[in-house]
Amino acid sequence: MWTVTGPSTTTVQQWGLLGDIPLLGDFDGDAKSDLAVWRPSNGTWYVIPSSNPSSPIIQQWGWPGDIPLSGDFDRDGKTDFAVWRPSNGTWYIIPSSNPSSPIVQQWGLPGDIPLIGDYDGDLRADFIVWRPSNGTWYILRSTAPQTPLVIQWGMPGDIPMTSRLRDTFRSSLAVWRPSDGNLYVFGGRANCALPPFGLPGDIPIVVPESYFYSLYDSLVLWRPNAGLLWGAGNPCPGGHHIADFPVGQIGAASDVPL
Repeated sequence: MWTVTGPSTTTVQQWGLLGDIPLLGDFDGDAKSDLAVWRPSNGTWYVIPSSNPSSPIIQQWGWPGDIPLSGDFDRDGKTDFAVWRPSNGTWYIIPSSNPSSPIVQQWGLPGDIPLIGDYDGDLRADFIVWRPSNGTWYILRSTAPQTPLVIQWGMPGDIPMTSRLRDTFRSSLAVWRPSDGNLYVFGGRANCALPPFGLPGDIPIVVPESYFYSLYDSLVLWRPNAGLLWGAGNPCPGGHHIADFPVGQIGAASDVPL
């Protein structure tokens, strides 16, 4: 069961089965997020397109054990079906602009954490992995695939994330450190950090800029044992900082926040 809370409305929608992995993406290109789940048992995507909810999209793509991801790799304004295979560190993507020609890209090693982001600001998703063993980011940019970026940022135990925390077009690299409650953002010219915030066990979530009427994304933490969202805002220069306060009660301890 999905519970979607916006600035002024809350929507409840049943979609998916126990064991499914929930994702958000704009699969129909209408600039609205669609509810999607990926079923590990059969490697199949099930999507409710916001433009036509009565006609779900069902797409088999992936194997059991894959990690599903959602991003726009072909710059057509639609989310593509993508999975990363931990066993061989390979990305498999169905580009919505040309579904008959899948993209296959080896990038990463077993044990890496794959992430979606647009690090070069060309409106295409880049291939990004973060290596927990050494706290290092490996980025294959769509504008310069022959020149990968290797950036050490983070420590073992950190939780990596990508978002527009410093730039309205480019993704930032950030890690949240459960041990000290700090968010550390890699900013190129100037890095920034959110003062201690949250508790060990909290789950960091990036909130789109539109939610808090800001130019940049913001950070909230979800506390599983309380089903509570805590707002932090954006710690970077120009970001919209919000004091440590509860945003709202939503969900239960077993829920998955997005």
